[in-house]
Amino acid sequence: MLKKPIFLLFSALLIISFITYNNSFAKGPGDKADDFSLVSTDGVKFNLTEALYNSKNGVIVMFWSTTCPNVQPYNDRINDFANHYIEKGFTVWAINSNSTESLEEVASHSKKNNYSFPMLKDDNNVVADMFGATRTPEVYMIGKDRTILYHGRISNSKDKSDETSLDLKNAVEEAAGGKEISMKETKFFGCTIKRAGQDN
Repeated sequence: MLKKPIFLLFSALLIISFITYNNSFAKGPGDKADDFSLVSTDGVKFNLTEALYNSKNGVIVMFWSTTCPNVQPYNDRINDFANHYIEKGFTVWAINSNSTESLEEVASHSKKNNYSFPMLKDDNNVVADMFGATRTPEVYMIGKDRTILYHGRISNSKDKSDETSLDLKNAVEEAAGGKEISMKETKFFGCTIKRAGQDN
């Protein structure tokens, strides 16, 4: 049995390691996004480095779900959002990292909603872990140099009638205009990402 002082020291080190481990995987504004590659529901491979090279202003990554009640209300207007961002020189991707949603379900959902952007499947939530993403919807805007410019929500409400702040759209307008983004991080809301190996 460990003596009390040694046990307390060991416990403290474990807590510090846990905090450091979790913080090391959480990406936010000012951090650099790591490179990654994912395959879309129609079998096309997408790579972040290539996308940043080919886009004018960067890449917008939306963590998405086929079932989350905080995501579904956006389906009737997300194409308008995405097309607006694309017109501003951004590439738009949606990533499904939920272990509870199969590739077939994600593909069917994307087709049903006629998404104008690729839906990428993140098996074993590798990319979600890379960013430290925890919710759907949760959005990251990544600049040409891989710097995260914005992290947070699409807007302040999932319901169009209650929207008063189009946070992502505002950030896109500022970034496309060469301005400093006034609100780099917003409080996001949604369903937890159902990670592989966890009780869901």
